[in-house]
Amino acid sequence: MAPIAVVRSCFSTRNGTPRQPLLVPLAKASLIFDSARVRVPRLKGERIGVFATRSPHRLCPIGLTVAKVEAVHGHTVLLSGVDLVDGTPVLDIKPYLPYCDNIQGAMVPDWVKVDNVLAVASVDFSESFFSSLVDCWSLLDKKSLYASPDEFQCLIRQVLSWDIRSVSQRTRPHQPKAKVEAETMSYDDDDDIEMIVNRLDNNSQEDEASENGVGELVFSPTSDDVVYHLILEGLNVSYRIDSTSNVLVEKVSIA
Repeated sequence: MAPIAVVRSCFSTRNGTPRQPLLVPLAKASLIFDSARVRVPRLKGERIGVFATRSPHRLCPIGLTVAKVEAVHGHTVLLSGVDLVDGTPVLDIKPYLPYCDNIQGAMVPDWVKVDNVLAVASVDFSESFFSSLVDCWSLLDKKSLYASPDEFQCLIRQVLSWDIRSVSQRTRPHQPKAKVEAETMSYDDDDDIEMIVNRLDNNSQEDEASENGVGELVFSPTSDDVVYHLILEGLNVSYRIDSTSNVLVEKVSIA
């Protein structure tokens, strides 16, 4: 851990400093930090200050989240509404107190207020999805945080109701099909696929074509051709999303 900023406060010593925030509305301080910028999905990849976002790519890799307590079983607390990856270490826990944590009239930037930027048009499930889920569920059973396959399906629907793809994943498959099929290039066995795709995106494949004539690679991706994968509770959820943001969940398999 390393400091990312310093506070210049009206309180020169601990004496008189409020025991919690907002008790003294006129207590002022300046937060002074170095700038660091990240690309934001809501802004379609536009860069903005990292401290104005919830990005995990921070100078000190820690985050703050809010979750609902559903139940307590001994040393285990069951939470809902989480945005945490499996295995996330927890440094501290505090109770949410509405009288001091819920700030009425709080202001946020306009780009944060737009909730439907990443919303998809629909989420549907194929017939093969249901049979594959039943097969996989027998292997999960009591290990799952969910009571039934139906509840797990609701989880999938909620997660995929937002376009979770990266900016590059959202933009790259939407190239006109005729244009991409015309892009043919030579590649060497040592070439990295991601490097080749980037080369196509930059329309610079001609340079390599004359140098390493080992094989031929043709890209013709459309949004309907690409199968994306979402891992939930060790299950691999395969889905497609078309150019109008309609999601089709195809099947579930063991990851």
